[in-house]
Amino acid sequence: MADEPRFRRRGLPFQEIQGQAVVVVPARRELHEFDETATFLWSALAKESTVPELVAALCGEFEVDEATAEQDVRGFVATLEEKELVTRR
Repeated sequence: MADEPRFRRRGLPFQEIQGQAVVVVPARRELHEFDETATFLWSALAKESTVPELVAALCGEFEVDEATAEQDVRGFVATLEEKELVTRR
């Protein structure tokens, strides 16, 4: 786990509305809407986290097996990185 990169969300404006986060990227005039699971992960990314840490948190919150959670978390984090919504350390 020491080799795992750590991710943290960027300091972008967002608001949670009825359990779903809406993230704004003012510089690019973009709006990103997250479902309940993505909102949970976005909240967890308020502090630096590794993928295994996010997977464990997701499994603790939702009824999902670890393999599915890992696949979903890796995909979500990759999307966030691609859209420059998180930083990697």
